[in-house]
Amino acid sequence: MLKHCLIILAVVALAACANLEQDQLALEGLRAEVRDLAVELGAVERSVQGVSGRVQGLEAAVSTRLDSIDGQLAKPVSLPTVVCEMPEAPVAELQAQACEAPVEVVPEGGTDKMVVGSLEEIRITPPGIAVTVRIDTGADSNSLSATNLVFLERDGDDWVRFDLQARDGTHTLEREVRRYVRVFQQSDTAGARRPVVLLRVQLGDILGNFEFSLSDRTHLKHAVILGRSLLMDLILVDVSQQFLQPLPDGEG
Repeated sequence: MLKHCLIILAVVALAACANLEQDQLALEGLRAEVRDLAVELGAVERSVQGVSGRVQGLEAAVSTRLDSIDGQLAKPVSLPTVVCEMPEAPVAELQAQACEAPVEVVPEGGTDKMVVGSLEEIRITPPGIAVTVRIDTGADSNSLSATNLVFLERDGDDWVRFDLQARDGTHTLEREVRRYVRVFQQSDTAGARRPVVLLRVQLGDILGNFEFSLSDRTHLKHAVILGRSLLMDLILVDVSQQFLQPLPDGEG
């Protein structure tokens, strides 16, 4: 009986030892897996840090690009509406007469300058309409009140049709656009883009082709402003006088 008990105890002890050895092997395996996972986790963390750095770099580049685009978009840009239209023959003939190269004619008498008042009457030809103008020595250029502007394209060139209010009624003119200017005012800090056309103008003894920027000036008292570009070297202004020069003859 004792022998049987000793055998049983020996078997139990051997089984316990075998289980312990298996447990130790399993524990070592778990420790190895933990070490491997730790290595992989470190690699993942380094990879995430690298990706984060690249993302930050891309965000900075995108932000810089967006700032550049915002700056470009902030610049005012205004394009005219283009309507393709063929001119009628009589109108085309009138424009050919009016679109000669700018010419300034000195009055008779050599270098003597003509004296004008703060207000004068001019004649625009063609079609020979009379308009009262304000002489403005503070203005750099000439401007004309034009309403109902319609932009046209003819043979690849920009043209504009507009209405001009004269003393005998409203006249519709068409002229080729020579260039565009941007005019800034207190009420329009972004600036308005205006077409510039060539008009043949006679004031007293002076007859020539001069540039005028077009804009709606119906809210102002005078439809036409003559600035220094026309006055320079040709005219003296006596602001205390008005209508010193007779209205030139011409078609009504």
